[in-house]
Amino acid sequence: MSNPNPATTPAPRWFAWFAAVVLLGYAVFLGLNFSPVAGGSDSSGYLNAAQLLARGELTAPQRDFAGLSVGTATQLQPLGFIAEPARARLVPTYPLGLPAHLALASVLFGWTLGPLLVGVGATLVAMLLTYAIAREFRLAWPLAATAALLFGVSPVTIFIAIQPLSDVLATTWVLAAVYAALRARTSLGWASATGAALAVAVLVRPTNILLLPALVVLLATGWRPLAAAAIGSLPGAVLLLATNAHLFGSAWQMGYGSIFEAFSAAYFNPTVLHFGKWLGTLLPGLCLALAALFFCLPRLPLRERLAVALWFFVPVLFYAFYEVSGQTWWCLRFILPAFPALILAAMATLNYFIGSHRRWLFATAAAFSVWSLALSILSTREFHTLLTKTYEQAYADVGTWARTELPANTVILTNADSGSLHYYTPFPILRWDQMSAAEFSAQATHLARAGRPLHLVIRVAEEAHVLHERVPAHWEKVAVVAKRSIWRYVAPAP
Repeated sequence: MSNPNPATTPAPRWFAWFAAVVLLGYAVFLGLNFSPVAGGSDSSGYLNAAQLLARGELTAPQRDFAGLSVGTATQLQPLGFIAEPARARLVPTYPLGLPAHLALASVLFGWTLGPLLVGVGATLVAMLLTYAIAREFRLAWPLAATAALLFGVSPVTIFIAIQPLSDVLATTWVLAAVYAALRARTSLGWASATGAALAVAVLVRPTNILLLPALVVLLATGWRPLAAAAIGSLPGAVLLLATNAHLFGSAWQMGYGSIFEAFSAAYFNPTVLHFGKWLGTLLPGLCLALAALFFCLPRLPLRERLAVALWFFVPVLFYAFYEVSGQTWWCLRFILPAFPALILAAMATLNYFIGSHRRWLFATAAAFSVWSLALSILSTREFHTLLTKTYEQAYADVGTWARTELPANTVILTNADSGSLHYYTPFPILRWDQMSAAEFSAQATHLARAGRPLHLVIRVAEEAHVLHERVPAHWEKVAVVAKRSIWRYVAPAP
């Protein structure tokens, strides 16, 4: 992506101070809106796994159900876990890359500040790496800064950055691998770092292996850089395969199970349209057109154009076949590691045409920066993104209440709150959504005979359906906490 100009002007010293102030302010903004809560299946799954790692464990012991027999293991597993009744253990579903980051930060700084530092820190580092990659591609510093801003203030980035989710961290390690690959033109040490960064990226999110073709193109200047990268990736690869073998019985098996059941050619067309619509909505609209033009520019190095194309299109095409990708705007999180490729391609096109025109350069960079900030403000308001902290706090509130108010030998029957309640309480968790009404009756009768109180935790909006169709019995309402109703099992249904 070399500038047709013979050299790239260094950024002035004042810009470094200005950028530092902006990043500090943005870190404060993200930190004030960060939710360190074990909420739904993703955030609770990552935090539950992180707590296991902090204790030096990979699996959790199955909590005591007083000898309860079950029809299927899924009745015993909180969200984010796979239950193995024969071995009396719960195995984390999610990859351990993010939990390892969370565990390290939380051991050092606590379970409130630690996740915040991971989420906010990963976002800031991703922005810095986007800038650094743009400079490696010889973009003028105003456009490089604009590229970093476009990624950092994207509504998808903000939505993920303020929760304990993996997508921003996955993107950060992807960017680290690309940056190292670009630096590897002059150093085998950087080539080895490329492999190491890719390994960590895959530990955070296994589908980051889709970056491999782009890295091969960047490193394919000889066999030595490729060999160094392979050697650098070995420790991470061995760790991943060994962990898979220990947890799931096979080095090639992961907690997601057979994910390809969720892939189909039928999803391709609507998902591609969905991606195009929301990329054009959440990023300045001209970015798509400018990025498309980038691949046709004749004087830019073919190797770098091909690498950027592979960086963007391989994961986008992969996730276009995925059932979940087209459901809502924030499902662009799946292709978030490809965002910087699109942004850099757009900025490189601008750099190609106006890089030598100082006034146009600053005016264009300012226009795109203001445009992206306006889109970010409007989108976060429309999607209520900054209310995420309030929404997620409800999980912590009901978990704290249950831990302090329910009897010590309680068994909790729940669904969407199961991962969260496992995190915040010591109680065994049963899943009503994984059992029939007849199975529930048998389980409830067994627990009653064993003298174990059974409490149901459901959303208030679910009461009619759950109480009458899924778990029919004589229930007594105990409390309503954070829009969840808590019920105590009294007797079987008449």
